[in-house]
Amino acid sequence: MLKDRRLWAILILGAAVRLFGLGDRSLSYDECQQFWASRGNPLISNREITLDPPLFAAMLRVHALASRSELWLRLLPCLFGILAIPAVAGLARAASGDATTALLAALFTALAPYPIRYSQSLRVYALTLLMCALLPGAYLAARKTGGIREWARTGILACAALLTMYGAVWILLAMGILSVSDWLRRAPGAARGVLAVVGAAAGALPFYLASLPAQMSHGTPAAFYEDKFLPAGGILTGLRFLARATLELWSYLSFIHPAAGLLFGGLAAAGGVFLLRRPDGRIPVLLFLLSVTGAAAASMLRLYPYGGTRQMLFAGPLFFVLVAAGVAGLRPAARGISVPAFAAALLAGAGIFLYRYHTEPAGQEMRPVLRSLERRSTPGDRILVNKDAIPQFRFYYRGSSDRVVLGRETVIWDYVPEVNRILGSDPSERWWLVFSHGWSADRRAELARVDRRFRPGERIEAHHAGAYLFVPVADLSGGAGSPPP
Repeated sequence: MLKDRRLWAILILGAAVRLFGLGDRSLSYDECQQFWASRGNPLISNREITLDPPLFAAMLRVHALASRSELWLRLLPCLFGILAIPAVAGLARAASGDATTALLAALFTALAPYPIRYSQSLRVYALTLLMCALLPGAYLAARKTGGIREWARTGILACAALLTMYGAVWILLAMGILSVSDWLRRAPGAARGVLAVVGAAAGALPFYLASLPAQMSHGTPAAFYEDKFLPAGGILTGLRFLARATLELWSYLSFIHPAAGLLFGGLAAAGGVFLLRRPDGRIPVLLFLLSVTGAAAASMLRLYPYGGTRQMLFAGPLFFVLVAAGVAGLRPAARGISVPAFAAALLAGAGIFLYRYHTEPAGQEMRPVLRSLERRSTPGDRILVNKDAIPQFRFYYRGSSDRVVLGRETVIWDYVPEVNRILGSDPSERWWLVFSHGWSADRRAELARVDRRFRPGERIEAHHAGAYLFVPVADLSGGAGSPPP
């Protein structure tokens, strides 16, 4: 498969769209949180900061030794995102036995919006896509050969996937169900499959025991994902939730819009029907259905958000394979038009996404705000950093820490009383207020409630980030330290 020039062309295309503009944006709040999670003990810090297993944080810790530039740091997930393209192609080829299906799955992976976006984000998601493409492929190969080496590779990949993102547990659960079913039917090599699944779970268990208690007590409350859990109600309420969440999942894994979700979801359903006709194709279909069903069932217990969320990213590679199989299977009925039409739709959709992604403001541009702040502030100025801006401030700020005060109140709640209390503790000084994550024009308007002993001065703003100078009234009336107009 790797000798196919068409796959290399798709790989180059996928690499190009991922590398373009890789270091242009400032690191976001989440990216800086991931960076700080990797600086100490990845197991402890990662469970307290990012709520993810420790594998990516451990990799980032080593990778960041060379440089702290945005380009270098994001190169790690970018490489994982590029490698996911041939990994999905290999999975599709193993499932379908068809080169066209493999190429279409690779093209889908190369051009889908979220795989591109996650390849340019210092988060765990690009590695998740790679692991959740390699794992089903290794499982198919092990079932086919039954060899100890293949099952050992499957177990190692399963353990690595579990240490990458918790959602991989649903794929492991599906593998366990299929392996136990084979074992009960006394299929050749089935016992090795059960041992591989058990070994993978045992390998990840110590890390889970160390991290999950902290996450259950300090993680994001369930109310944050209120619409991603099965609501209380009757059967019809539950069915409506599952239908809406499934459509959201299809949209999230394809091109975001609900119409795209319907189109690609229909193709995935057709692909599942076509693959069920093949002995090797039945397994990836069952892996997809069982793993997604497990996540949906967990939403009934309010333990796992089901729908178009990042926690469902584990289903992405299998979804790409099903969609590609559906397009390839429709070739006879569509008189060969389905493949070029699908490729054209992917190119058009990716073009629209890339144009918006690189031209519209996005993220929190803390880097230019702090660089400008370092130039404009005077040595005696104090700086109050809002709680939500602290991770980025720590990453980008190069000035003295003696004049910095770190806030404890998020902008989601009423942050102005804390501002007034801190400014009031030193009312004769000029204060810069620094905001980033969660900042907006509406929240900026609330600065009119700042202590009347201060008046607003200079303003430094970038998209969803800003620094605002507040000067004592005496200074504005002509005293020493009066800011420039």
